[in-house]
Amino acid sequence: MSDLDTLRRHCSHYLLGRVFLLALGFVSFPLFTRLFSVADYGDMNLIFKIVLCFVVVSKLGIQNSVVRFYEESVREGTLLSSRRYYSTLLFGTAGIGVLVTLVFVLGTLLTSVSFFAPSLKRILILASLLIVIRSQWSILSGFLQAEGRTRVYNVLDVINKAGSIAVICLLLITWPRSLAAFFTGTIVVEAAAAVVVIGLLIRRHVLHWAVFDWIFLRTVLAFGFPLVAYEIASVILDSGDRFLIRNYLGAEQLGYYSAAYNLSSYAQISLMAPINLALIPIYMKVWVSKGKEETQSFLRKSLDLYLFIAIGICCTVTLISRDLVILLASKKFESSYHLLPILIVGLFIYSVHIFLTAGLLIHKKTFLMARQVIYATVLNIGLNVILLPRVGVAGAAWATLLSYAFLIGLMMLASFRLLPITIDYGNLVRYFFAAAVTYGVISQIEFKSVLWGLALKGTLGVVMYLGLLWVIDRRLRKMVAELVHKPTQAQGTTQLPELRMANASSEKE
Repeated sequence: MSDLDTLRRHCSHYLLGRVFLLALGFVSFPLFTRLFSVADYGDMNLIFKIVLCFVVVSKLGIQNSVVRFYEESVREGTLLSSRRYYSTLLFGTAGIGVLVTLVFVLGTLLTSVSFFAPSLKRILILASLLIVIRSQWSILSGFLQAEGRTRVYNVLDVINKAGSIAVICLLLITWPRSLAAFFTGTIVVEAAAAVVVIGLLIRRHVLHWAVFDWIFLRTVLAFGFPLVAYEIASVILDSGDRFLIRNYLGAEQLGYYSAAYNLSSYAQISLMAPINLALIPIYMKVWVSKGKEETQSFLRKSLDLYLFIAIGICCTVTLISRDLVILLASKKFESSYHLLPILIVGLFIYSVHIFLTAGLLIHKKTFLMARQVIYATVLNIGLNVILLPRVGVAGAAWATLLSYAFLIGLMMLASFRLLPITIDYGNLVRYFFAAAVTYGVISQIEFKSVLWGLALKGTLGVVMYLGLLWVIDRRLRKMVAELVHKPTQAQGTTQLPELRMANASSEKE
């Protein structure tokens, strides 16, 4: 019970931090879309995606070794092994990060001006400092997680985000409004957060050059490197279309696409953050303690609940997409609202992978997962090359949706051979029917006011979706009746099977 209580407490801490970060995202998004032009906003997102690719390379999977080797090196090890652990992981990542950054800068300088204009090259070189900073932060935050210092982790994460927003705004007021000011503020705050954690480690006397261990570094690289291919392929799948949009259509169209994609991501994260925190630890525990059948049953019910919520969110966001873009991103991004329904469906399709990869993760098929993502990435790039010149920026959105659907199909085929999960297609049809009828009715209603349209159409969409399911789905009526007539007790209340996953997740939250 003590381990379970610790897990519950830590998950609740992480969830609280994600909620704060999501709230800050809803502050920074409308702020920066108004402060920057559409083209500058597109270039900002492109630069971040480029840097992210090189951050993944600079980590070389070492971040995956932080938690794996903590117990044997620190908790059960000696003082020397503890110092070796902290020093090798941190200094090793720093050295690799510096080398990758130098390669990045050299490559940027040698890149043709027809690909990157000189002004964009200067911003890329400035932003390259984030490669070292963020690769170090991945290790430092891993230390905090391994040590169970969840409050410190969350506080620093939130301060990092809030501080970046504050410093960037200050620089934009005192400096010329430019991407240089944006990235300078980001670098200063993220570097300061990393220095704070490094200072804490120095005070504990666990960092020293003399105990750096090349053999231990090779060990952690051997453990983490197989997941690098998966991580790099995932980043390219998510970000590769940004390069092609800018090349085919220009920075302004990239700005429209980036705004719609970021809004879709906020909606996806609002649902996936608690699921990501709770689901994998739970199904791994069920697999170890109760076996295959109970794990399959848990995943089936979890997936069904996810589809119920996700389809409702996609329907609602589609109804309010225009009002949402105007309110949060400003009127100048209005033309991007037609991308929002396509992207949010694609992202929610992709989110299904957390359920479908259970069999692959349990059986350690990480190389197979990497190959599947690579196939989907190749498809995404090919579709973008075909669609962007013909249908414009909407082609990138459709390429995202289709490549994610293709990836989920591959994962389903591979994972279900190892751990089959029964999908209740009858429930799925009911969810789609309720969403289609809801959209068909509510989309006919128009409001002149953006706020009224957002509030009323959103509310009516949710109410109608749930109301239709109440009428056509007997399970939903039984679940609500059970909840009303037999309130869940802290000790030993019998629950319907459909409610157990929801309650388990809420306990983790």
